[in-house]
Amino acid sequence: MNLYSTIMSVREYLSSPSHTSTFTSTGQLTPEEFVDAGDYLTYKFPTWSWQPAAPGKSVSHLPEAKQFLKLLHAPCHSRLDDSFSPWNPGEAIEGVDEWEDNTPTKDGDPPTPAKVKTVDDKGVEEEEEEDEEIPDMDDDEEDDDEAIIKEGARGKSADGKSGKSPLRYYNLYLAYSTYYRTPRLYISGHDGATGLPLTPPTIMFEDIAPDYREKTVTIEEFPPEGTLMATVHPCKHAEAMKRIFDSMLRRKEREDWEEVPPANSDDKEEETVARAENDSGLRVDQYMVVFVKFIAGVVPGVEMDYTMSI
Repeated sequence: MNLYSTIMSVREYLSSPSHTSTFTSTGQLTPEEFVDAGDYLTYKFPTWSWQPAAPGKSVSHLPEAKQFLKLLHAPCHSRLDDSFSPWNPGEAIEGVDEWEDNTPTKDGDPPTPAKVKTVDDKGVEEEEEEDEEIPDMDDDEEDDDEAIIKEGARGKSADGKSGKSPLRYYNLYLAYSTYYRTPRLYISGHDGATGLPLTPPTIMFEDIAPDYREKTVTIEEFPPEGTLMATVHPCKHAEAMKRIFDSMLRRKEREDWEEVPPANSDDKEEETVARAENDSGLRVDQYMVVFVKFIAGVVPGVEMDYTMSI
């Protein structure tokens, strides 16, 4: 861990948690809201679970049994190359839905699509025809439980022979940052064939979107367990989450007001009051579900549950 990471860890340790909710104005969470949002995530997606910290590593502002969230053994069949363009909330743009891919373009050209490979369960790359059509998502004739990844040319290893993209498994952790008052993602990886940790840890960068691996991902200690993991720095998390929530609220307001109002004026007034009471955008307990969708853009090759109807 370098000097910068050490300083950041000390700052995190010395920060006092805030118990004043500023969710709607800042995109930040209190420890209590973090727990509520985590409870909702584990309820909707049981693959995520609460975990206690290692002995002597617990923090007092979170319940002993709810120190962090963990997703175990998420498979990753593909490696990402530098041309991959992840989903990015981007800047707020009038008339553009935050849920759409607003990744900036250069000279008006669309982002370059990901170059990926098709890998079987043993981690061996399969041959693909260059002109192969993209399968219809509504086609139920075959179960496609493999990661389908396209590449302009068939993969080759350094010696020019047919290459491999070994299967990997990742554990994902969501801890609470007292300094930034947001969840923070940590990831650890294991080789799919041997079950051994990926070494050196920086090899995990192959499965992290280039925009993040080059700017905000570092190898740091995971405080609840004291082990080194890859982590995404949370300095922009609150800002990104607030933009997403604001955009979703605007979209919901547009949809509501496009509905034809009742002819009776009394009914119109009652409907307006009901809308004001019930339509406040996303609830704070839904924060973590949306955050997991956000981090799916950081590690797009890792297969995890991250969508729901909101």
